[in-house]
Amino acid sequence: MKKTELSELLHSVGIQVNEGISSEGKFPRIVYWPYLEEDVMASGEGYENKVTYQVSLFSKEPQGKAYKILRKKLREKGLHPMFQHEYVEKDKFFANSWHTFFSIEVIEEIEDGK
Repeated sequence: MKKTELSELLHSVGIQVNEGISSEGKFPRIVYWPYLEEDVMASGEGYENKVTYQVSLFSKEPQGKAYKILRKKLREKGLHPMFQHEYVEKDKFFANSWHTFFSIEVIEEIEDGK
């Protein structure tokens, strides 16, 4: 999967999606960001960049409608990540909400000079 495909999949859920920055007070919402990167040889020439993203879904209900839609769309793409769920009781942005998260690897092309 490429990063553009991940972004399109997340936006197709029909809720607010942000890369790297969470919007205060909006529920449900998805926030995703890269946290691991690794160079990978591609066909013996050049490199691709394998990037692991964390995808977080914040909701006021456990495993609600947005979660079910997201999971269905991932399954349709043949993707079956391990989901983790936690209740956040006290936090500046996420108080009294459910945080569901998973990691997913994507491939990004490395541009010249980077």
